Amino acid sequence: RPALAAFLEGHAWQDDLARLFAQLGQGLSEGLADQPALWTHNDWHPSNLLWASDGTVATTFDFGLADRTCALHDLATALERTAIAWLDLGHGADETLASADAARALLAGYATVRPLEAEDVETVARLLPLVHVEFALSEIDYFNGVLGNASDATLAWDGYLLGHARWFLSRAGQAFLHAIRMPAGA
Repeated sequence: RPALAAFLEGHAWQDDLARLFAQLGQGLSEGLADQPALWTHNDWHPSNLLWASDGTVATTFDFGLADRTCALHDLATALERTAIAWLDLGHGADETLASADAARALLAGYATVRPLEAEDVETVARLLPLVHVEFALSEIDYFNGVLGNASDATLAWDGYLLGHARWFLSRAGQAFLHAIRMPAGA
């Protein structure tokens, strides 16, 4: 990704990412160690799905971020893309960006297909602040390389990548993570 590399040349990106992973990635490798690798969508959210009239998913599309990760990574991505109103970040609504109820409903629905142990939910909660990194990097690459728009590439770096991760360190982000860790009905 030459356009991404060119953009990152002007940033202390190694330091920024090292700080984020040190703050947000604690215990994550242990939670992922026993997860089987499989092909995942990595951008699972309602606008990448076609719905049948009965409300079930009929088709999934947009496999541009598909990769070998694990099921919990895809679940964390789905939560991150559906339960948090990222477009409102920085517009005065940061305390109310996330819906813990929506996240818990998605977790409950997922658990009807693949049971989730407490350790799985903990791993998902640890993944949530970091699953957007690949998407943010792909946006930087797109804005800088395809569109030649350094301003939007900077927005993707500062807002999509760093801003999203930092939100999870905020009081609201921590409350959201705490809420999804709670057992159903608690």
